[in-house]
Amino acid sequence: MSKAEHSNVTKLETQNLDALVELQRNKFRKEGEVTYAKRVDRLKRLKAMIVENKKEFAITTKREFNGARSYEFSLFSEFASKVEAIDYSLKHLKDWMKSERRKTNKPMNFLGGRSEVRYFPKGVIGIISPWNLPFGLTVSPLTSALAAGNRAMLKPSEHVPETAALFAEVVPNYFPADEVSVVTGGQDISQKFAELPFDHLLFTGSTHVGSKVMQSASKNLVPVTLELGGKSPVIIGRSAKLDLAGTRLTFGKLLNGGQLCLSPDYVVVPKDLEEQLISRVADEAQSMYPNITENTDYAGVFNENHLTRLQNYIDDAVDKGAKLTIIGDENSHVSKDNRRMPLHILQNVNEDMLVMHEEIFGPILPIMTYSDIAEVPDMIEPRRNPLAMYYFGKDKSEQEYLLSHVQSGGVCINDITLHYIQEDLPFGGIGASGMGAYHGPEGFKNMSHARAIYSQTMIDVLPIIGARPPFGEKFRKRINKILGVI
Repeated sequence: MSKAEHSNVTKLETQNLDALVELQRNKFRKEGEVTYAKRVDRLKRLKAMIVENKKEFAITTKREFNGARSYEFSLFSEFASKVEAIDYSLKHLKDWMKSERRKTNKPMNFLGGRSEVRYFPKGVIGIISPWNLPFGLTVSPLTSALAAGNRAMLKPSEHVPETAALFAEVVPNYFPADEVSVVTGGQDISQKFAELPFDHLLFTGSTHVGSKVMQSASKNLVPVTLELGGKSPVIIGRSAKLDLAGTRLTFGKLLNGGQLCLSPDYVVVPKDLEEQLISRVADEAQSMYPNITENTDYAGVFNENHLTRLQNYIDDAVDKGAKLTIIGDENSHVSKDNRRMPLHILQNVNEDMLVMHEEIFGPILPIMTYSDIAEVPDMIEPRRNPLAMYYFGKDKSEQEYLLSHVQSGGVCINDITLHYIQEDLPFGGIGASGMGAYHGPEGFKNMSHARAIYSQTMIDVLPIIGARPPFGEKFRKRINKILGVI
């Protein structure tokens, strides 16, 4: 496509976005509250879309990763886990949709007044998804949106244009445009998309871009859910089983080549256990991924810009005194063909190094050491509010100390990332790692409007308590009693 042709397409897409939002909103208004049967039907169609197109999406995503993306990883993380999430929603949806009875204040409760909360769809949900899990992180929030009875517009990342184009081709086979639609295009389209008058907007990506998305959404007072990232620490307690910790840490760190928002970013370990842990991680890395540059189970760095960024982190750290250990036969080599990068371990890191300031998003593992667990919260504070905190150990008091002194979006104890696939747990960040949550019941509620409903009886209560003018002594005594005035 020529630059002129691309410019015309971009202009056309931009012009049609507002009309697409209005189309979905008008259909939503005419439909009224979405029935249980309709929601089930939409979720089942979404499930069918996943099952029937998984191979083509997995192949396309692998191609966008320059051929260096595990097919099995895609099957599990982007497809199987999303089918499980849909099944979970289908199982519990009827209960989620029930109104919640709430307490009614005296004296209205004596006379038949009733209070309840009912969860209504918000309307049109905008979903902006990232490049690292382009299918799964589009479908996952869409599951919550459809379960809550909404319609949705999807904007896959411009960094995975083939995957975005495939979405645009496949989705209309399962959903009309007034139910679910796909918007493709570059950064200018993404900017326009974030400014649309949605009823809710969910964004998954970096903290930097998330801030801009929130600013754009604020122009129309659109509520946002931001799923960001941050520097998620792994804390090794003295009571930790190092073999187990090393295995699970390595697995979690190297999933998708470390390019996950929940990837362990750095490790905090007792000084006297540092070398043992590193040895274990090195052994596990070579066991799981022998011959990294040709290993089809291992993901390459997404593009050259990210590879350059990672190398800059390493060079900066080494220049400032860090000790570098490269795991594997490749020693210092990164595959030029597929950008598969071996695990790089950094010791003696300090706060002046770039690698301790920016989310790594790649196979670099900085190690920090401590003498006493009381030091750890202060060590984490410069990187506060990560998306996840990981703790390894059997000491319950130590565990509770960290839970009460370190704030994070979620926590996983004695494992890495697995809290993400527990559908009954909310997934979301705090502060710089995000706001709002989805998955399971929290996803349903997040994309619903909790409407307060009070039903009064035909008996007029207010005159009984003297709460209509002219106010008299009876009413004054009642107010004084509430206020504790004698």
